[in-house]
Amino acid sequence: MLKKILIGIVALVVLVAIVGFFMPEKTEVTRTVAINAPADYVFEEVNELKNWGRWSYWHHTDKTMKPAYGDVTAGVNAFYSWTSEQGEGNLKFTESVPNQSIKYELNFAGDPAAGWYTFEKDGETTKLTSGFSYDHGANPFSRLMGKFMFVPEMNKAFDFNHDKLKEIAEAKPKFTVNISEENTSPISYIGVSSSMSFEDQNAISAQMGKSYGELMTALTKSKVQMTGPAFCLYPKWDEATKTMEMVCALPVPNDAKVPAKYKVMQTSGGKVVKAIHTGDYANLDATHNQIDQYIAYKKLEISGAPWEVYITDPMVEKDTSKWVTEVYYPVK
Repeated sequence: MLKKILIGIVALVVLVAIVGFFMPEKTEVTRTVAINAPADYVFEEVNELKNWGRWSYWHHTDKTMKPAYGDVTAGVNAFYSWTSEQGEGNLKFTESVPNQSIKYELNFAGDPAAGWYTFEKDGETTKLTSGFSYDHGANPFSRLMGKFMFVPEMNKAFDFNHDKLKEIAEAKPKFTVNISEENTSPISYIGVSSSMSFEDQNAISAQMGKSYGELMTALTKSKVQMTGPAFCLYPKWDEATKTMEMVCALPVPNDAKVPAKYKVMQTSGGKVVKAIHTGDYANLDATHNQIDQYIAYKKLEISGAPWEVYITDPMVEKDTSKWVTEVYYPVK
């Protein structure tokens, strides 16, 4: 009887080996989900390794996992390792293209693998695709496990990850204007400063007309050419008194020769949050409010006077719906 059992076991092992031999050497799994949020909302969750604890299947199922992060935790070369009762491993990003793709190398218990994420805009949604690839080599038993154990478990993990990422991304604030983070160079300008109530739109319009008229006269007499569109800085804004300081400005060369009354100044260069407002100036408050929400959401800090750049000359284009204004907030 024992001999028959041993023969049966050997026969079973041989059968498994034969079946496994005809299985693919590489197991690849992909899963796709539509998320009703911009690509950057999803990308930023995946691109920062410290966020993975919020949505990763393995972080949620293995309560003994203890991650240790490298010096870089986001973008190319982001790295972390972990230990747990199930084993130890590490992961490193080998590619990170903002809002488009991420690739990584994974080592778990000494076995290397590769994974990737792609973020594709699809109308008003983002199509997120997760992929994973493992090379079993010549091991027929590993090939067979890949087919019947590895694939179902990875599909379960991807579904979990996608559900969590969808929940997180779709809960983030939505913005109706185009907002981005950029770096700017200093702008040389001359300006006229005024203090007034920010609630009196008629007074603001009148003061801007007066200030820009004065500045244009000064440049014309000095034969100095503007180097860009007119803009306006807001160094002070007091909600308690409903007052603001407004500096109407015209950009000029930094070595411009102008009357002593108009000292050539410079905006602060560096990191800014930029929004593009289209339409009447009367609706600019809504764009400023959305920038405030964006800065709070991104946990940034305003580090200087915001300014508005009037790309469209209202004296030339009378249709207010075509007016374009760029709004900048220096941040850190």
